[in-house]
Amino acid sequence: MTTTPNKSQNDDQDAGKGAVEGDKPSDKPIGNPAGSGINKKGLPNDPVATAQDKIGANEDDSQG
Repeated sequence: MTTTPNKSQNDDQDAGKGAVEGDKPSDKPIGNPAGSGINKKGLPNDPVATAQDKIGANEDDSQG
């Protein structure tokens, strides 16, 4: 069995991809300006946003 040496993060082509919350630890997180979308029981608390999510999911054939 052969082993592959560990590659450094600098060699990873995908290292810069994905969601970025900020460039520095001191950056303020943006979060969701519309709130959490759920109540204390974990149920949706915004019927308009829930309807928009369902419409969007139906448009692109994903679950909603």
